[in-house]
Amino acid sequence: MVRKIAVLDSTAFIIGFTEAGGDAVVTSSKVLEEAKWGEAEYRALAGRESGTIKVIDPEPEYLEEVRRAAERIGEFELSEADLSILALALQLSRSGDEAYLVTSDYSIQNLASKLGIRVKPVLHRGIKRVISWEIYCSMCGWVGEGIPGKPCPRCGHRLKRRPRESP
Repeated sequence: MVRKIAVLDSTAFIIGFTEAGGDAVVTSSKVLEEAKWGEAEYRALAGRESGTIKVIDPEPEYLEEVRRAAERIGEFELSEADLSILALALQLSRSGDEAYLVTSDYSIQNLASKLGIRVKPVLHRGIKRVISWEIYCSMCGWVGEGIPGKPCPRCGHRLKRRPRESP
């Protein structure tokens, strides 16, 4: 039988959205490290102690696949916690479960859509379209591989990112 599994981002703990429905609710240890403020820490602890929220860390190969996908589309600002829940949702989906992410983070939603992972947005409607980013220099016009905020290989100015134009 296919299980419906909600994979929680730290936003779920911060706003109190820890009962996401489904057959199981999970998160990663990296998300719990992020959920250390006020009520979020209490909600995470209460969920773990009551057994309503399970903590599962993704297998390294799924984490690596998510990292490569993030680099490919230019999502460089994802935290380790973000990458871990994306990898966990991907792992659970591929094991035959119906996993979905509960998050308000647009970058997580963007990469999840690219990876074929379902998302249940909280706090807002969610993304309208998937974006692939390109890295560029606003000073000299260079476009290529790089990381936003790092120096341009041509002129040394700080690199930026913008939505890549569709072919």
